[in-house]
Amino acid sequence: MCGNNTSTPLPAIVPAARKATAAVIFLRGLGDTRPVRPVTLTMNMAMPSWFDIIGLSPDSQGDESGIKRAAEKIKALIDQEVKNGTPSNGIILGGFSQGGTLYTALTT
Repeated sequence: MCGNNTSTPLPAIVPAARKATAAVIFLRGLGDTRPVRPVTLTMNMAMPSWFDIIGLSPDSQGDESGIKRAAEKIKALIDQEVKNGTPSNGIILGGFSQGGTLYTALTT
């Protein structure tokens, strides 16, 4: 799903042959298969990214709107899994780098 398309669809979640009782949604970040966009930290080089990274210091400005958009995409994955029959208390969200899991978990 990598490429220059900023409207890359979410990964497909295929329902199991039998009803799922639990699911793990694990998300990867910068440089993985996500929409391609310029990243300030990499001198505006276009690369797969959930949101812009402006800097690494604790006082760097964050891409708040980009983080919120990423969280909405993650919530859509969770909603799809619930729609497929997995109970919401049986869904584990994990990830690293720009996975967006911490923000999503704290706001869901």
